[in-house]
Amino acid sequence: MAAKKRAAAPEASRLMVLATADAAAFRDYALELLASGGRLAREAALGALVERPLPEARLALRSLYFELDRDGMKLDQGALQRTPIVRILGALGDTRDADVATRASGTFETAMGEDMSWQLRALGLRLLAQVAPDLFPYLAVEHLDDYSGIDGEPANTAFQLLAGSGHYLPIYQWLLASDRDPALVASAFELLGDAPPVVMERYVTRTMEAAIRRAHEPLCTVLAEAIVQREIEAAYPALSELMFAKVSDELYHYLAVLLAGTNRAALLAVLEDQIHRGRHQKIVEAALRIRTTPEQEAILRRWEE
Repeated sequence: MAAKKRAAAPEASRLMVLATADAAAFRDYALELLASGGRLAREAALGALVERPLPEARLALRSLYFELDRDGMKLDQGALQRTPIVRILGALGDTRDADVATRASGTFETAMGEDMSWQLRALGLRLLAQVAPDLFPYLAVEHLDDYSGIDGEPANTAFQLLAGSGHYLPIYQWLLASDRDPALVASAFELLGDAPPVVMERYVTRTMEAAIRRAHEPLCTVLAEAIVQREIEAAYPALSELMFAKVSDELYHYLAVLLAGTNRAALLAVLEDQIHRGRHQKIVEAALRIRTTPEQEAILRRWEE
């Protein structure tokens, strides 16, 4: 392996020199390496073109992509050449490359049980959003549960690009579809920030009811935090319902501190109701005494009287 890396060094070094000294010679040499058929030479050219994308290389890049894609696992295992090709095409932004983006976003190749192409799919989605925005949301929804790679990719890319382009409906449908990991729910819900407020209100209220029935405390916690942090006032009654439910002392204590920390009148009213009618008056009292404001002092005084 070390010998192969050394073999590629002269090409990479020459490209580096030409890039700053002679743009025309850099272009000609990069195109020569792409057409050479040598893997290491091609990789050197692709690495240089990622840094300095050339429109003149576009046709050669397309040709190489489809050549490699005929048998990716044999000709380009790990998509080590196709991935930079898609990066370069993304920098060029030519709408005629939607076919490459479509193919890349749908490439699933595994070796020894490991997904070797998740990064290619993520980059394919990025290119697709750029060059074929009308097609992009249809293919992006295919990857909302595609957590094959690092940091939840390519699903994370699909979510981010959908939200960034104003396609909130697929995200909302994903949230409603079935049980989800609370951490994923929190991330997806965060992306609905610019959706109509009623959408967030309906989701948190409906989902909180289901989470309480199932005693799903991690999801209850995520939803409670969203309600408080986003000040979704229409969902405040759901917080009261949660505190009256049979939740653990740990969750109840966290909720009491969370609400007290806001010092908002509507949320303090939830705590005052709890201190009079709830099952954990001492927990509520302790939360109100952490950083007692005049409003909280008034609640404590009325309770003591």
